[in-house]
Amino acid sequence: YINNNYSENITLEYASAQLGFDQSYFCRIFKIATGATFTEYLNFVRICKAEKLLQNTKSSVLEVSEAVGFSSVSYFNRMFKKYRNCSPRFYRTVVRKNM
Repeated sequence: YINNNYSENITLEYASAQLGFDQSYFCRIFKIATGATFTEYLNFVRICKAEKLLQNTKSSVLEVSEAVGFSSVSYFNRMFKKYRNCSPRFYRTVVRKNM
């Protein structure tokens, strides 16, 4: 579901309700199944999708962050740096140079 709907506002409450699970139980089984928390996994999927957009489009960083489901460009920048150790802008520059 996350891989197909990452650009939507997917909440823990919504995801657990869709499966009919209590939120705390859902969190436990999600962590066991994926090795990540729900939010970590969702952010990781969004960052992976953002990488493709940064490589293949001329969309601004703001447009990319919105397209992959982040409601705040500053949070997107923080998460991108966390997962890729560089800013989205720097990533785009380096990737385009190496193509």
